[in-house]
Amino acid sequence: MESFRAVILGGDENAYGVARLFYELNGEKPLLLCTRLLPFTEKSTILELEIVPQIDTPEVFREKLPAILERERSKNGRTFLIPCADYYAALCIKYASLLEGLVENRFISEELYEKLETKDKFGALCAEYGLVHPETVIVSPEERESAADGFGFGYPLVLKPENSNAYDYLHCSFAGKKKVYYIKDREEYLRTVRAMTEAGYNGKLVAQEYIPGGDDALYVMNCYSGPDGKVRMMSLGRAVLEECAPGMRGNYAAIITANDRALYEKIKRFLESINYVGFSNFDMKYDSRTGEYAVFEINPRQGRSSFYVRAGGLNLMRAAAEKPDETVYGTEEALWSAVPKCVIKKYCESEGSKRKALDLWKKRGVARTMFEKRDRSVKHKFNALKRYWYSVKTFKTYYKNKNGSK
Repeated sequence: MESFRAVILGGDENAYGVARLFYELNGEKPLLLCTRLLPFTEKSTILELEIVPQIDTPEVFREKLPAILERERSKNGRTFLIPCADYYAALCIKYASLLEGLVENRFISEELYEKLETKDKFGALCAEYGLVHPETVIVSPEERESAADGFGFGYPLVLKPENSNAYDYLHCSFAGKKKVYYIKDREEYLRTVRAMTEAGYNGKLVAQEYIPGGDDALYVMNCYSGPDGKVRMMSLGRAVLEECAPGMRGNYAAIITANDRALYEKIKRFLESINYVGFSNFDMKYDSRTGEYAVFEINPRQGRSSFYVRAGGLNLMRAAAEKPDETVYGTEEALWSAVPKCVIKKYCESEGSKRKALDLWKKRGVARTMFEKRDRSVKHKFNALKRYWYSVKTFKTYYKNKNGSK
């Protein structure tokens, strides 16, 4: 394979997973740029870590990143830039002109990004191209309390910040803070929005109709579209278990890879019709009432749990580095998990999903993002094991089933 340099923005579990994928491709250590040391990537021997204070802010991003990329390109030739959080992706999109000629991969236009991020525009885009999108109401800061009685779809409902990975939401703090809220009634809605307001979060909120179904109705798809807008790789996954800690709701704890060619083709047509480029991450839920997949959102990056793609035999970064001529689809059934087997046994409510996950674990093993045999760092292994087994305590503390009981 032609040599290249991977530069990764972030230091979390997503960033470590991306580093693993690039290291697998060419045996070279990718460079991670982050604001501070995090246990996910600290001391790892499969990557290089460079601390750049406040590189997650526009001023430092503009000032520092082009010079770093020029340095890496001059030494290594082809260079790829991979953001591993929404705020990094937003910066790459906003300042794409500064990255031209420095990196191989491209980012979507600001105009398209605004359509995907603005929920009413995203809903219209879905309708135009035949994707199902849950009924949605955008709640401005001024309307938070008065909106309690104005939702056409009633309670229960799903509530979330317009962008739960936005800088201002990530850096506010209040009791019960989550990425996604499942609101059962008016009183819980008011408690939640008042807590946000008191904590100083003044962004818009998204209220969506609740689609019935357990964790096994949740689906995720990760894709890569080349610079020409053609989709090069697609991988579908079905959730076995969703994370339950307040700051982690909306993320997946275990996924089984899936294959739905009709869904693949529908998403492919959508991406190519809107001239999408780069990585994309779709969050969806299967609605048993209609037999359709409802698309909640699209993130302009690979997902936090995207290492499930590797469990299914595909390397998502290969699509960017090698530029396959035809679309590669994930078809192999496999298991990815961020939690021990005992957590799946105890907390997976779908007996069918539980049996399938445990059977795959027994027969084929399991893919786990943080466990890389070639990473010789004792510190990394300790951090990975600590986080892995701490999930037992996390689920014991926070897990509630869909009926609200522990």
